[in-house]
Amino acid sequence: MAITIRPMQKADLQRLAEIYVDVYTAFDVGERWTTATAKQLLSYWLDKQPDLAFVAAYENKIVGAFLSGIKPWWDGNHLFDGELFVHPDYQKKGIGTELSKALYQKAVETYNVTHFDAHTFRKTEFPLKWYKAQGFMVNEDWVMISGDVKKVMGKLRKHHFSSLS
Repeated sequence: MAITIRPMQKADLQRLAEIYVDVYTAFDVGERWTTATAKQLLSYWLDKQPDLAFVAAYENKIVGAFLSGIKPWWDGNHLFDGELFVHPDYQKKGIGTELSKALYQKAVETYNVTHFDAHTFRKTEFPLKWYKAQGFMVNEDWVMISGDVKKVMGKLRKHHFSSLS
């Protein structure tokens, strides 16, 4: 098994966007990515933090990536959000683990990172079970929220909200 981890390059983005779409299509968590939207997302992370963007190749074929950013927090620098993905045909071969090792090591050495904060899915057993096996915990104090900004703006125009009502 020949897994190679290397820094991501802009030339990798098209192929990685295609893989990203394949991953989300296979796991059907409700997100409908296109190659164009996936490429925009991956470009965002690569432009934001190029030294924390890694590509995995399996037998010289690009099969996944891990990208993240750094955010200062009260207890030190945190890796935040980011994207870790491996093509479904190449999962369970240690590729995600090798990508994680590379990114975490670089983040600790370069930025003295203390934590990695991210979102993952409860809808499917994987990848949450995989993260838990590594020592990650579900933070019961946090809730991920998401809202349609146009709807929120409409409600804000129509209603007066007191701070805790």
